[in-house]
Amino acid sequence: MYNISQTWMQSKKGDLFLIVGFLVFRLFLDISYEKFLYVIYYFDTPINFLYDVDLTRYLCSLLMFVLFTTVLSSRPRDVSNVFLVMATFFLIGPLTSEFGLNAARPIEPVIYTMSALLLVDLVSRMPIPDFISRIPVPKGPLLAVAISAVAVLYLFAWAYFSGALAYFNLDVRKIYTFRDNVAALLDVGALSYLNLWVYKVFTIFLICVCLLNRKFVWLGLLLIAQFFFFGLTSHRIVLFLPFLAIAVWFYLERFEHLTPMPYAAAVGILVALLLFEVRDIESVAEIAIRRAFFVPSGMTFQWFDFFTFHPHVYWADKVLASFSSGEYVGVNIPRLLGGYFVPGADSASNMGLVPAGYAQAGIWGVLLYSVILGLVLSVLNTIVRSGAPLWFVSAMTIGPLRTALADSDLFTTLLSHGLGMAVILLWLYRTRFVAPGVSKQIVPAGNREQE
Repeated sequence: MYNISQTWMQSKKGDLFLIVGFLVFRLFLDISYEKFLYVIYYFDTPINFLYDVDLTRYLCSLLMFVLFTTVLSSRPRDVSNVFLVMATFFLIGPLTSEFGLNAARPIEPVIYTMSALLLVDLVSRMPIPDFISRIPVPKGPLLAVAISAVAVLYLFAWAYFSGALAYFNLDVRKIYTFRDNVAALLDVGALSYLNLWVYKVFTIFLICVCLLNRKFVWLGLLLIAQFFFFGLTSHRIVLFLPFLAIAVWFYLERFEHLTPMPYAAAVGILVALLLFEVRDIESVAEIAIRRAFFVPSGMTFQWFDFFTFHPHVYWADKVLASFSSGEYVGVNIPRLLGGYFVPGADSASNMGLVPAGYAQAGIWGVLLYSVILGLVLSVLNTIVRSGAPLWFVSAMTIGPLRTALADSDLFTTLLSHGLGMAVILLWLYRTRFVAPGVSKQIVPAGNREQE
């Protein structure tokens, strides 16, 4: 009884420090908004970072943010909690910060987003049948590894035979110069899906397998392969995903608390600000502050504003295009809004779960997307409960989940960006951790001494 009480007290203490850490993180976001975004991007399009503070509004934004953080757990128990922490970093923090510091921003997108994420978390707690234990896939782990390895080798071969290799580029200043040329040669028909899966799912899966089995020579070869794919596609996310997966492995494999994460993020923001203030280095702050945090929040407000005064899409752009009529049939919605926000520019305004759902069907679209994503997380939680390490499942899916959160429509994320394929691979490989017919409950790292 004493050990249970002591563990409970330690958990609550960790939760409190996590909340305080996120408050510190939020305050550093606010400082970066005033000292960097307002200074450099006040007149920038499509997002103008106006700085107009009302004390009551600002305190309200802080209260909403702190209340949201109370649902987080400092212990990384399941994929749902990891996802909610990630959402707090990349969406709730910047959204509430921008709402508190910019009087032109309405409160509705903040309320919709917070409510949607809480619904995702609620649905993800629903248990689902563990079909893989009852109907195991013969040699599932070997099949998952073989599919991934063949897919990686395919992309090397296709890069050569398609002629896309002629546009290979490692200069980050020219990433937009050759991207369209490469896509025209590489992404032919259904191959466009397969290519995305290779460097967003299959290589990341093989990296996780290497980390699990401590095969560091193979890990090095896979990192070289991913570096090649970055030079081939000129997409920065291709370069970042392996290191993000490795960071998840390093942290969750070794630490039983998420408490240090918001403090570390606050320090990162401070370093970026100091480089800008002291050394006049703008590029680091542009990526670490504007692009990582405030572009998704700013575009959330923009999308809500557009579809508050324009008709909703109702999936006429892709899924129901054959059964629809009107202005959105077959239209690329991100490019439509990109042209609307910056007339004449050939750009896309990408957006994630909540604004994309709102664009499709208003509040009903947000509810639908939240329930679907919650069910996906429930599947991932089931895989973890059955024996798969939390770090393995989180590292495999953190890229697609980040995309679903801030960069793409949910259906597009499930298909094109590989979230669905990641779930399938994890489902196949899960039998690597537990014998068929056996359901194993993972014991949190901090409680292993009680086993």
